[in-house]
Amino acid sequence: MKELYALSDRQLLEYCRNGNDKAFDVIFQRYFKPLYSLSLKYVRNTEVAEELAMDLMMWVWEKRTTDFCPEGTLKAYLFRAIRNSVISFFRKKTLATEPIELYHEETMQDSRYADHDQISAEIETCLQRKLNELSPQRRKVYEMSREEEMTYPQIAHKLNLSANTVKSHISFSLNHLRKSLHEHLDVTTLLILLSWLIK
Repeated sequence: MKELYALSDRQLLEYCRNGNDKAFDVIFQRYFKPLYSLSLKYVRNTEVAEELAMDLMMWVWEKRTTDFCPEGTLKAYLFRAIRNSVISFFRKKTLATEPIELYHEETMQDSRYADHDQISAEIETCLQRKLNELSPQRRKVYEMSREEEMTYPQIAHKLNLSANTVKSHISFSLNHLRKSLHEHLDVTTLLILLSWLIK
């Protein structure tokens, strides 16, 4: 099994499609803990975080022999998926704490809460618009930190900046996004988005 650890995610998925279950074990070991940790950061509950991460990995397991081929990298796909799972969790939690009389059929069909994909799309649209307002360098630093998951020293080395400059860019960008998005998002979506921004 040692040779499997050297394979790329795409190669492991191909092995899974060919019936090699050990390849899935490698994918599980590679991503379960990071997905659990990310989920825990948002939901602040170990049992819920473990359940969300496990459900996602079980979904991948069920798809292992199909033509499952995520766009981009598997890592990026899984991290988007766990964030969608967190959004769905918060949405269900919010609905469960409201008076039942508020949820007539018309309300439940409200487009804002039709499914977590729509909420995610709203967040992505607002976030992208506000990112475009940043200077090119600040946006680059932000994307390298949040999307590429690079550390401050790694970013500083790659862009030939000081670590303090990188930290300053990130702080400015987060402050800009929080203040700007507060004006455009409803409370539930805003809380979810802020949990994304705080890392």
